[in-house]
Amino acid sequence: MGELKPIDDGLSPETGALAEALRALFAGLRISTRRYAARRAYDSATVSRYLSGRRLPPWDFVRNLLHDVAEERGTVPTEETLGMLRSLHSAALQAGGSPGHRVQLLERRLADADRESRRAMARERWLEGTLQDCEDRLRDLQLRYRELEAGPMQAPDPADGAADEYAELREEIHELNAELARVRELHRQAEQRCERLERQLAHAEGRVVQLGPGDGWEVDEDFVASISVRLWDANGERHLGNGLLLDGDTVIATSLVESEEAAKPGDTFVVDAGARRVMAGLAAARPVPGLGEHQKFRPLAALSLAEPVLFPARPLVLAGRLPTGTRLVVSAHTELGRFSCRLEVAGRTGDWLRVSGEVEPGLGGAPAFTGEGAFAGLIGARTRNGGGGLLLPVEVLVSMGVIGQAP
Repeated sequence: MGELKPIDDGLSPETGALAEALRALFAGLRISTRRYAARRAYDSATVSRYLSGRRLPPWDFVRNLLHDVAEERGTVPTEETLGMLRSLHSAALQAGGSPGHRVQLLERRLADADRESRRAMARERWLEGTLQDCEDRLRDLQLRYRELEAGPMQAPDPADGAADEYAELREEIHELNAELARVRELHRQAEQRCERLERQLAHAEGRVVQLGPGDGWEVDEDFVASISVRLWDANGERHLGNGLLLDGDTVIATSLVESEEAAKPGDTFVVDAGARRVMAGLAAARPVPGLGEHQKFRPLAALSLAEPVLFPARPLVLAGRLPTGTRLVVSAHTELGRFSCRLEVAGRTGDWLRVSGEVEPGLGGAPAFTGEGAFAGLIGARTRNGGGGLLLPVEVLVSMGVIGQAP
């Protein structure tokens, strides 16, 4: 059996704890990731990323792994283990913070609320049936009394236990009615939670970019998010924009400095790269193409990180010249937090690409990618009325010598 890849550095504590738990479970199978992927019809590279913490797995993967290990051991999963994994998975999703993670978390919560609703409904039906049986028995007992009282020579005999049975039935019916009212309230609350979570999920799905196979998209949102970094002022308090993690030591951005003259090497900033926060110094600021003397843009800034950060193993692929209509994806940050959107190339103005879509305030400097996962350029400006902006395309960055020529 091949060894598992080590857990990635720089993970959040929550993601690291989930990865450790999954690796401990997986060790119980005593097979390779490739063999397990074939068994479950998973992609082996995806399984490896789940177990190294590079990617958060869906809950179905966690549950299936638990059941597979239990089957290997000849046991069944305990509620305690299942609850522990649920807690770890929820915490990791909350720590992830991306729109995709929020959708997963809401889906989990909706599934839990739906399960509670179905359990309450089943209990409600059982109580209704049991209550109906008790009421039928009580009516039969009352009928027996009336028949005995109507007979010429037969009087109810207190010693036959009918009175005790009558009292017990009345008490049982009282308790069943109280329990039924409680369960109906639980059912109502669970249904309200389902409705609320459905609304939240619909809103979250409207904000998240659904990436991956299908619809012509092959780009991996986790990869896009991993090299899209958030930039702050030197105190880490004011959001300045976004940037592209060019390698483990360098970030480029179009949203940091107001002018080339005002920037000087050594100016410091704070960079959020994944779960890590590191200091960075301004290595260089270069002017970008303008759109006439009345339209000036912030220069392109290159930052040198004080400490290296984890860079994805896959290479950064550069897009070619993008025609009108090309769809792009962004997974970066606004001032309010993580934000994903799709853009579309609407045309060219000078060296810039005009793009339509949700270019929100604070999204400046965010890297954009094609559906195939190729880097397309950096957002340089937002239109005043929203609904689009300008993109500094990758061929301009190449011509400036900031990025090497695409292979």
